[in-house]
Amino acid sequence: MKALFCINNLGVGGAERLVVDDINEMLGRGYSVRLLTFKKESDKTLSGECKIEKADWRVIPFSSLLNVVDWIKIYSYVKKEKPDIVLSHLWFSNVITRVTCKIAGIKNVISFEHNVYDTVKTKKMYWLDRFLQKWCKKIIAVSSAVKASLIEHGIRESRITVVNNGIDILKYNKSPDLALKEKIGISRDDFVFLTVGRLIPQKGIDILLQAFAKLQGSSVLLVVGQGTEENNLKELAQELGVSERVRFLGVRNDVPDVLAISDVFVLASRYEGLGIVVLEAMASRKPIIISDFEAGKDMIVSGQNGLVVQKESVEELFEVMNKIMSNSVLRENLAQKAYEKVQEFSIKEHVSKILSL
Repeated sequence: MKALFCINNLGVGGAERLVVDDINEMLGRGYSVRLLTFKKESDKTLSGECKIEKADWRVIPFSSLLNVVDWIKIYSYVKKEKPDIVLSHLWFSNVITRVTCKIAGIKNVISFEHNVYDTVKTKKMYWLDRFLQKWCKKIIAVSSAVKASLIEHGIRESRITVVNNGIDILKYNKSPDLALKEKIGISRDDFVFLTVGRLIPQKGIDILLQAFAKLQGSSVLLVVGQGTEENNLKELAQELGVSERVRFLGVRNDVPDVLAISDVFVLASRYEGLGIVVLEAMASRKPIIISDFEAGKDMIVSGQNGLVVQKESVEELFEVMNKIMSNSVLRENLAQKAYEKVQEFSIKEHVSKILSL
């Protein structure tokens, strides 16, 4: 069977991480895999982790939905390859892929929705989603929360299947690297909190900074990611008097290693599609604190395999961070239960569920 994956590019992100892991898993199973991307790779990319041969990866930079030449190039490529199944990710890629495959007569198209885009997509984007829903076999929602959002915006429930994201669990079995700690500027006595994600309002890092500022004792907060709010967040850390205890690390390709040197993972998001970084923390055997975004229910049960706090509540987040920081037994129990739960989210399971469609 020949599978074709379509996505904007392999920049560092949850959707891109899933595509790379799915491709590697399918290649390991002996499938013929092709990759089609529509934008040039950025400086920070996951392309180095993708095991696909260069000859099987085609980049066709797509400048605009109105560019006829680009449409012809993509149509010609799809028609030539004749894939048995096409898997597309992210809105831009989903539109291009569905239209092209419809014209080329490719029927087995599966489009992925990775987030609750209620405040992100425009009316025009939702209109196209509703129109093009019949041009794919299935729409994969990565969580029950994403499914509910799709239905609310006019996508028929019969077209949606929930398949939670998966990760390569073994990849996160890492021992702490003391040299990395020293390089980042963390002493052996520091208690390390970590958050990973784009520096945008969605991720609630402003809430996390305010809660962290209330903590007493020797603690450090690592922030991995980049985005439009980076300067504002750095200014906020300065205003709160914690800039010396907060490390903005930018985009990194060694997230498993950074997780390994951390004591607790925190995600204070205002909303999420699922949150692959939470799965990564679970696979790293880390105790986890998340806000009560709807999709979190698919992963974390508060008090059992993690702790859940109310969105936007600085005081509650502070109290829980302070509690988990001072209770090593609680941390160990939560981390072990999280690791047991994440076995349900393996990349092997993810690929099997997709192929069963």
